[in-house]
Amino acid sequence: MQAKAIGGPCSDISNRQMEMLREIARMQMGHGLDYDSKIMDRARERARRRFEGARQRKAEAEAELEEREAEQMQRAVERLLEPGESLEDILEDLVSDEDRGRLGAEIAELGLEHQGLTKKDFDEVLSEFDRRGLTDARRPKVALTSKGARLLGRGFLNQILQRLSRHGVGPHRIEEPGHGPWPASTVRPYEVGDPYDRISVERSLLAVLERGGGFGSLGLGDFRVFEAIHSTEVLFGILVDQSASMNRGGKIEAAVETGLAIYELMRAQFPEDRLRVLAFSEEVREVEPWELPGPAVPMGYTDIRAALRAFRRAVSNEAGNKQAHLITDSAPNFEDGEYVGFERALAGVLDEARRFRASGIILNMVMLDDDPDLREVAKAVARRNLGRVFFTRPGRLGEALVEDYLASKREFLRQLI
Repeated sequence: MQAKAIGGPCSDISNRQMEMLREIARMQMGHGLDYDSKIMDRARERARRRFEGARQRKAEAEAELEEREAEQMQRAVERLLEPGESLEDILEDLVSDEDRGRLGAEIAELGLEHQGLTKKDFDEVLSEFDRRGLTDARRPKVALTSKGARLLGRGFLNQILQRLSRHGVGPHRIEEPGHGPWPASTVRPYEVGDPYDRISVERSLLAVLERGGGFGSLGLGDFRVFEAIHSTEVLFGILVDQSASMNRGGKIEAAVETGLAIYELMRAQFPEDRLRVLAFSEEVREVEPWELPGPAVPMGYTDIRAALRAFRRAVSNEAGNKQAHLITDSAPNFEDGEYVGFERALAGVLDEARRFRASGIILNMVMLDDDPDLREVAKAVARRNLGRVFFTRPGRLGEALVEDYLASKREFLRQLI
């Protein structure tokens, strides 16, 4: 399955403005702007134009004032030669002339124009995004709207798909592709290879009674299993670590960009699929994908078990092929409101990995650091769940998750052929 090209962001916004939207997202995450950022470049350019415009207007006003004063002096001389005109009246008219006063005040104000960058220049640059509905000026700090976040996600997705197209979208096989979380109402005799969790104990015992046997004579031929419900619908979870360490090295930015890109991919091409995003640190909170750039939970320690448990409970009664991708750079060390250290926290994570497997949820652990404790988590979770645990750089995160999602969709669709 090849991913279709998403309409380029250039149709709605220029590449330069797209970079500025990305910088706004970084500001929303709590990061400052670099000196050579696009927003700062645009603000400095506006400051230059403002100052040059003030200088030009000041020169024009000074020329107008000079011309006005020359006309008034000529008129004053003419009045002095006229009978009945007094010098006091002529001087009073010169001093009280409104045009001269207006031009003089304007020249004085223009002379005070600041040459450097001002907050007004910066705010004016950001206001163009607010006028287009891409940011919300009503908030205390600059923040993307859902429209702005979707547009940014489309740009991220285009970049990811372009990179993936250079080497193709690699396959990722998972156990029982297309198998939904609930069995069908119909049963059939057990066949070798059927998963044990689809065996109907009640129907199997009834099969023994129907052939006239007793419960002690239950044999392999008596077992009945529910038919599997096959579905291409994917419930895709992204669990983003927002602990303090993720704020370094571009990690949180990569997680945000990945979430926005997958959201846009689903919205544009696979509307039957659903994306659930959870942010966690010591607390866990489910957020809308477009809310990802903003801090959702206070930075602190890392409670991975709580994040896994929250996702499992949130999707327990939903249909579809369930996958969770937990993105972190820290080993677990926090559980149920207290710091418990690595060993105890790891036991809780492994218990959740077991529950994920029992619930039919694929758990993929995405590690953004090479810490030895994280490697221990990786090996332990890999033994408990059918998913993957892999290490990657922040710059490769988007490609890894988009590729995994598209490959999974290909496997589910193949079941219908």
